[in-house]
Amino acid sequence: MAHRRALLLLALLAAAGRPAALPEDRQAPIQIEAREAIREEALERTVYTGDVVITQGSIRIEAERVEVHTRGRRVVAIVCTGSPASYRQIPEPGAAPVVARARTIRYDLEAQRIVLEGDALLEQDGATLSGARITYDLRERVIRARGGEESGRERIRMVIPPERQPEVE
Repeated sequence: MAHRRALLLLALLAAAGRPAALPEDRQAPIQIEAREAIREEALERTVYTGDVVITQGSIRIEAERVEVHTRGRRVVAIVCTGSPASYRQIPEPGAAPVVARARTIRYDLEAQRIVLEGDALLEQDGATLSGARITYDLRERVIRARGGEESGRERIRMVIPPERQPEVE
């Protein structure tokens, strides 16, 4: 029974609110590899630890620890931690992969917000955004970044490759 619940949680995780993804990703099976998995019914969470790798289609998550928080049978939050944790996905056919890395990647499904904390980096097609914290509001489609003293940089850094810079006449 616990095994079935864990599989259900993983299926919900895969289907939960991806605004841009390859159509094949939603149809692909979810594969999880970890050294250990523990379902804590009282806390409504499943914790995967030890070189966790989650794949589904073009999506690949790597972390030392992944927590899947539920309320009832719904996934409400996913927290990935590592040195760093990483997320990679091809958002649409022909597009370059989006890569996110941070010590903590937190996805709040109810708030529709992804937060990268601790040496956060967001990268696609040669363009990068880095800082102490990067927040992506999926509803509003707004990205916010900030620097922080813990990273040794108090400022964010954005790099735009020459071929993507606007033409100036």
